[in-house]
Amino acid sequence: MSFSDRRYSQHARRSLTQARILAEKYRHSLIDTGHLLAGIWLAEGSIGHRVLQDFRIEREQLEAKLANLHPFVEEAPRNPPYTAAFKIVFAFAMDEAYWLGHHYIGTEHLLLGLVRSGAGDASQLMRQLSINEIQIRQKVKRLVNAGILEINVESARRMATLSELSRRVLNASAKLASEYTHPAAGLEHLLMVLAQERRSIAAQLLLDTGFKQERLAEDMRKLQPDAALSVATLDEVIDRAVEQAEAMGTHYTGTDHLLLAMTLEKTSQMLLARCGVDFVELEIKLRAHFNT
Repeated sequence: MSFSDRRYSQHARRSLTQARILAEKYRHSLIDTGHLLAGIWLAEGSIGHRVLQDFRIEREQLEAKLANLHPFVEEAPRNPPYTAAFKIVFAFAMDEAYWLGHHYIGTEHLLLGLVRSGAGDASQLMRQLSINEIQIRQKVKRLVNAGILEINVESARRMATLSELSRRVLNASAKLASEYTHPAAGLEHLLMVLAQERRSIAAQLLLDTGFKQERLAEDMRKLQPDAALSVATLDEVIDRAVEQAEAMGTHYTGTDHLLLAMTLEKTSQMLLARCGVDFVELEIKLRAHFNT
């Protein structure tokens, strides 16, 4: 079961990651709906977190009750599997998004899926935390009716500042992913497009610091069509590029900011190294570029 599809908001993917982390932390053998509920609460800034905050939940209280819902397993598996109840909730979340006319799946839809299904241990956890399921649905609907959508909260700021060339690069990355029959664009696709976009200073900087396009192309050919790529990391790189541009007092986020952001993120650093890039030299050239 993969959640790398671009339909899922960044907050939704973070909540799913938190659910897995919690299951591993407490040595649970499965990831159930209670882990998902806790993961949503931990996804600060999300609509789901905003809704659950109204119930005045304390993190220590939440985790203590979650830990006791499942037995401690000495040899708990890494990346525990999802329960059938968890998968039902996710299917219901997709239904909720469809019925609301939304083209994405956010934490608000996951919450509605949890309430609608009543499956797994989330209902028990809600009772223990005095969370009213009817109120959850009412609070989510109130926010949605007010036009507060998670995808808007996440993307409005960064999309408004992306330069025209940056938007073309990101669109070309998505197109490249489709050509490889990968489920969504990841860092691999972004790097390939940046290296090929001759109108961008990023292409010249990569060429000057040893980038080997054939290495990246070979790696991408080896990936399976349903490979789980670094989609969440790509979102983080875009967000960091916007932050870097703003910190420099630039009113737009260019392809040079995208490349700079890649040098600041561990996964993309490793990708650059695999493609032959002299990381230290790239950092020096980027600093010189931004100081001119």
